[in-house]
Amino acid sequence: MLGAMLVGLGAVAACGGSMSMSTDGGPAGMCSANVPPGEACNTLTNVGWTYTLTSQTYYGLTGCPSEPVSSTIEIAGGCIQSVSGSPLPATASQTYTVAGAMITANPTCLHVGVDAGGFTVDAPGKTFTATPTTFTVFTKNSGTSSPNPDRAEAYAKR
Repeated sequence: MLGAMLVGLGAVAACGGSMSMSTDGGPAGMCSANVPPGEACNTLTNVGWTYTLTSQTYYGLTGCPSEPVSSTIEIAGGCIQSVSGSPLPATASQTYTVAGAMITANPTCLHVGVDAGGFTVDAPGKTFTATPTTFTVFTKNSGTSSPNPDRAEAYAKR
């Protein structure tokens, strides 16, 4: 599972091939399109002065994945960029809108760096809480067309 919002707000689950999504004509990366298929969506490093995933809790599953998840997000200028490592390496860029405690991601680029299989994007809207040092996202996919599990992902500012 990928706790990247993103991808961490349009999170990705399962294994997948490479894919780039384009929605505008801006320069590559930084929440823009024109990223060549098969290339990373951004150059974000999976550590640093950003938010890093500290926990991921699944709900409604009888057997939750036991592999550790690694993910980093950067939220700035109306853009969320994310990078994740094992078990599903990926990069993503997306714009977002906020209404109260609801954040809705609009993917502009998604690159999943594994071979074989398909992947499923989360429902686009998620609720969240934020403090000066934490960002927690609550994904509810039950009742939507996404088979990904419901979950809470907590990030800490680094």
